[in-house]
Amino acid sequence: MPDGVELREFVCPSCAAKARLDARFVQWCTNCGFNADPNPPVLSKRRQRRAEREYERSRKLFESLRAARNLRPTSATGVSVTLLSGVVHLIGLTVLVLPILYVALEGGGFLPGVILALCLLTFLTVRPRLPQRKLNDKAGIDRTQAPRFYELLDRCAAELGCAVPERVGIDLRFNAATGRAGLRQRSYLILGMPLWNVLSGQERIALLGHELAHQVNGDTTHGLWAASARRSLHEWTKLLDPRQTNLERRSNQRMARRSRRGGLGGLMGFAAPIVMAVLFSPFFVIALGCRVGLQRLDLYCGQRAEYLADELGARLAGSDAAYGLLAKLGLAEPVQGFLSASKNRLKTRRENADGLWTSVTGYVDSIPETEQQRRKIVDRARNTRTDRSHPANHLRIALIEARPQLPGVLKLSEDEWAAIDAELAPGYAGAARALLNS
Repeated sequence: MPDGVELREFVCPSCAAKARLDARFVQWCTNCGFNADPNPPVLSKRRQRRAEREYERSRKLFESLRAARNLRPTSATGVSVTLLSGVVHLIGLTVLVLPILYVALEGGGFLPGVILALCLLTFLTVRPRLPQRKLNDKAGIDRTQAPRFYELLDRCAAELGCAVPERVGIDLRFNAATGRAGLRQRSYLILGMPLWNVLSGQERIALLGHELAHQVNGDTTHGLWAASARRSLHEWTKLLDPRQTNLERRSNQRMARRSRRGGLGGLMGFAAPIVMAVLFSPFFVIALGCRVGLQRLDLYCGQRAEYLADELGARLAGSDAAYGLLAKLGLAEPVQGFLSASKNRLKTRRENADGLWTSVTGYVDSIPETEQQRRKIVDRARNTRTDRSHPANHLRIALIEARPQLPGVLKLSEDEWAAIDAELAPGYAGAARALLNS
C-alpha cells in the first residue's frame, strides 16, 4: 500500500463482515459481495435479451474451444463468409449491368433511360466501398527512429510467421490495435500509451503477439472482400427501409394538410407510405437477413480469432504474461479516471506532463487486490468486453487458464527494454502532451 492512501473501515450491512478498504475505490464486502457493482447498467428488455443471446453464443464457443486442438476459425466458416459476401457484390453488379444490357437491346427512349438512371443511382449508393483509412508515412514511428523496437517486432513476426507492420502509431487509448489501410492493404500497429506503459516486459510481448496474430489467424471477416460487403449491406438496408425518414415524413405531412383542402397531393400523401412499404418490404427483409447473417458469421469468426490471438500471444510471452495482460485490460475504467484527474490537475497548476506515464504506472501498481477482485466480479456480472467482436473478458481469461500452459519463447533483458523505452521516449512525450491539450 503506497504512502498517503487512506484506509476506511467498512462494515457490511448485509452480513456484518468488517474490512479496511482503500478509500479511493468502491467500498464493498469481500465476504458476500455486497455493493461490488454499485451502479449496474439499466437495459431495456429488448437490449437485455439481445445481450443474453450474444453471451450464450459466446459461452457455447468458449466451451467448444476449451479442449479444441486448434483455435483457428474453421474453413467452412470462412467459405460461408466469402460466399455470402460474393452474393452481396453480385447483386450490386447485377443492378448495374442488367439495365445497361436492357438499354443496349431495346434502344433509347424515355422509360429505358429512367430505369437506367435509377439503377445507376442505386449502384452508386450501394457500391462496394474501399477502405478510407490511409497509412500516413510521416506519422508514427518508423524503423530508423526505433531500430531496437522494430527488431523486437521482427522476432515476434518471425515466430508467428507474419509480416512486420509497416507503421507503428501511438494514441491515448487503454488498448492496442492492428489493421490494414488503403487499397494496397498495408499493415499498421497502434499502441495505446496508457496500456503500454503499465505492462511488464513479458506482458508487452504478449500484447505484440496478440496484435500481430490478427495478421495470420485466418479471420476472413476482416478482409477487404467481407468488409466491403458489410458496407454495401448497410447501404442496401438504408435504401430499402420502408419506414419513413424525417424528410419523407415532413413531405407527406405537407401533402396531408393539402388533402384537407382537397386535391391529388393529399391523397398521395396518405398513399405513398403504404405503397412504399408494400413494394420495398420484401427486399428490405432479404437485405436485413443477409446483413444479420453476415454479422453473425463476423462475430463468430471475430471472437474465435480473439481467442486464437490470445493463445499466440501466450506462445510468445508465456501464459502467465497473457493472463497478466488480460487482467490489466480490465483496469481500463479506473486508469481512464486517473488520467482525466491528472490532466485536470496539470492544467490547473500549469505543469508539464513529463512524469505522467510514471504516475500512471505507479497508480496501477497501487491498486489493491480487493479492487482487482471486485472488478473481476463486475466483469463477470456485466460480461464486459472491448467491443462486440470480442468475447467477454472473463471468458478470455478463463480460456487462457483452461488451455495448456505455455512457457513463452521470447524474453528481453531489462537493458534491452531500457533501450526500447529510450527509442520510444519522444512518442511517450508526444502522447502526454496530446492528452494535456485534449
